[in-house]
Amino acid sequence: MPSDDGRFIEFCWQLVVHESPWITAVYFNEFSKLPENLVTTSIQVMKFSGRYVKLENADDKKWFDWEGFHKAINNYKGDDLTFDKYKSNKINQSEATVSTMVDKIVVFLRDALSVLLSDKDVLALKANIETTFTNLKTAKDNGWADFSKSSSAENSSWEYRVLFAFPNPDLASFFYSLVTTIKLEANIKEESSWWGLQSSTSKNFSAQIDAMELVVMKGFRDPASA
Repeated sequence: MPSDDGRFIEFCWQLVVHESPWITAVYFNEFSKLPENLVTTSIQVMKFSGRYVKLENADDKKWFDWEGFHKAINNYKGDDLTFDKYKSNKINQSEATVSTMVDKIVVFLRDALSVLLSDKDVLALKANIETTFTNLKTAKDNGWADFSKSSSAENSSWEYRVLFAFPNPDLASFFYSLVTTIKLEANIKEESSWWGLQSSTSKNFSAQIDAMELVVMKGFRDPASA
């Protein structure tokens, strides 16, 4: 069984880490409830989204270009990928534990999604995010989380990039893909000082969450490789 703190809760969710010939670099984690016949299409959405992760060579910093991605979605001419909605939320800085911040983030994501989540789904969603922020070294090594210094000399932050994929309950050939970035900031100066955060760790946290929901039809391909 997973550990008692619930960070590795497993229900019917699939955590998909794609290492395939379709993707040259992994910039997004994918958390999916899709059936097998939609997984290949979901990989294409992740590949498309990953093209808008920008690299600042001077300090090896990566960040997601929301403006460029939104423009690309608006300019896409096909009918197999459409914009549904975009939501953004700022959680103001306050003394809180990692677990409390994750709870607030999950409340926002539940509202951003067009599917009704069960209690088990909510717990699994919380476990995914909490596991990421209590294992940031691993998330960085996997390619879907990156460290940044903040404008305040006392603070720094991490951007976590993740795609949540859910079947459309009414249309078997369609699914929802929620392209999401979560930027968690705290009164922590050095990158290595983030290692070892626990659910109960209390810091002066703030968070910026951005999420765009796409409606995707089976067979969509990244336009750059179609």
